[in-house]
Amino acid sequence: MNKNKRGCWAEKIAIAYLMNKGFDVFDSCQTNGPVDLVAFDRELQTVALFEVKSENYRLTGPKKGTRIARGRRDKSLRHVINMLYVDKDGKIREGFVRE
Repeated sequence: MNKNKRGCWAEKIAIAYLMNKGFDVFDSCQTNGPVDLVAFDRELQTVALFEVKSENYRLTGPKKGTRIARGRRDKSLRHVINMLYVDKDGKIREGFVRE
């Protein structure tokens, strides 16, 4: 799967994950903005921002099998944007903002 398709797939998995947690989820209409998803929690009446990354692992070399670190698009917003990492099996690892 090429990287664009993998990224789109990861976002759809993340949307389903957040909806399952009770959020109303809104997908970004931009392709290069700092936020991929906006989620609203009706119960808590809060809004959360998410950037989604598909996780990849090294295929060769001395670090074979280790996760490749994917940085944020905009590091200056790290205190407001939560991260969701989707692995090849569709499992999600959360990187929530600490308050």
